[in-house]
Amino acid sequence: MMTAKIQNRLCLYFCWIIVLFLVLLTRHNSFFWDTVQLASKHASYYYSSHFSSLLLPNDMDSGHIPTFGIYIALSWEIFERSLVVSHLAMLPFALGIVWQAYKLCSKFIPEQFIGLALILIIADPSLLSQMTLVSPDVCLVFFFFWGMNAVLENNKLALAFAILFLFLTSMRGMMVSVCLLGLDLTLNINWKTAAKNITNFLLQRSLIYWPAVAVFAAFSSYHYYQTGWIGYHKDSPWAESFERVDDFRSLLFNVGLYGWRLLDYGRFGCWILFFILLALYGKQMAKSQKIKLLLFFTVGIMILLPMNMIWAKNLMGFRYLIPIYLTFSLLVSSILFSDFLETKWKIAAFFFWVLCLIGGNFIVYPDKIAKGWDSTLAHLPYYELRHQAVAYIDKEKIEYNQVQSFFPNLATMNLIDLNKDERRFTFYNGNGKYVFYSNIFNVSDQEYDEIHNPATYKCIKHFESQQVFIDIFEKIKP
Repeated sequence: MMTAKIQNRLCLYFCWIIVLFLVLLTRHNSFFWDTVQLASKHASYYYSSHFSSLLLPNDMDSGHIPTFGIYIALSWEIFERSLVVSHLAMLPFALGIVWQAYKLCSKFIPEQFIGLALILIIADPSLLSQMTLVSPDVCLVFFFFWGMNAVLENNKLALAFAILFLFLTSMRGMMVSVCLLGLDLTLNINWKTAAKNITNFLLQRSLIYWPAVAVFAAFSSYHYYQTGWIGYHKDSPWAESFERVDDFRSLLFNVGLYGWRLLDYGRFGCWILFFILLALYGKQMAKSQKIKLLLFFTVGIMILLPMNMIWAKNLMGFRYLIPIYLTFSLLVSSILFSDFLETKWKIAAFFFWVLCLIGGNFIVYPDKIAKGWDSTLAHLPYYELRHQAVAYIDKEKIEYNQVQSFFPNLATMNLIDLNKDERRFTFYNGNGKYVFYSNIFNVSDQEYDEIHNPATYKCIKHFESQQVFIDIFEKIKP
């Protein structure tokens, strides 16, 4: 008979195999979405300049410490500048996420269901999709889980390193660190003791966080001295994304968008189970210290992490919320696999949840609804289709400067494919002879209507695979 320990190990190995398979399967994929900027452009600058400057040029400076770009550039320096090396550089973090998630499940889930809970967490479409990319969010999730385990184990050294690396990863890493600080203070500070003792405890505990704060302060000071700005500036390519919402109605729209992000790509299954379990077993949940701790942490991260996104016009990306998705999944798993549920209902709910998550990768909205393509495996056919479309353009001897396109297809071929080809398509303005369009491009309604107007453009080549397509349009002469 298979023991719970063996079953859990098999689930752990299964998740490792899935992650390894995904990374190896996509190792030749081009840079995609924000990774063109955060990975390829940043790393290419450091690689080509031989790490002569810590700061990036203004036109590609994202404001945070560019550790990730330096890491990718160092990987190229050691091995070679290639897509394969770039993807394999993510493998330690991707596999590490599985291990850290397994450790977290071991702390909150009864032994016989640890492996099943692990599968539910790792199966999140946005997490798996990011693992197919050269993405700093894979590193962020690893350090987040590592920090969470360190807090729960009261491992001060591990926590100090996790917080430091979160600060080095991105601004959102700093927000995640604040969430971990809240958990740390809740678990490891005795608030019932005398005020003097609490002060001493807080001062001692602060030593864990000071290295990260010191590194950030030093970098920010140097950055401000050299550039005159911190975070972002009005001439930044991302200044539009950081613009504040105009009115209360726009703020409510962002709140609604946030709610949609939490439910999208199959995560509605997790929320359905949560409310059913809350209605049926609310009293039993209130008696569990582990569930209450996870609920406190989940509510905290749901409030704190989006605080620097809700106020802006275009910062509510799917990948920004991955720590929330995973924390909520851990919470619901801890409830679902509690002793007060019968095993048959646990297994039925497990399959319902998994099917929702798998099915979430097949959710593709109509063309005029913007989607987070980098946060769903549905985008994977795009890479081969893009190669076919580029090959067609080359075969027809169409000059690249005559072809207009959209984000994320505007960088040079070299930055997208690492192929030393410096040609690039131009930004769409409606005046080009050709248009390279895909449904993975989130274009405005006006742009969509223009290129699909049969009086203005005709489609001369169509490429399609599964739910992704690319069209090459030619402008009709007046």
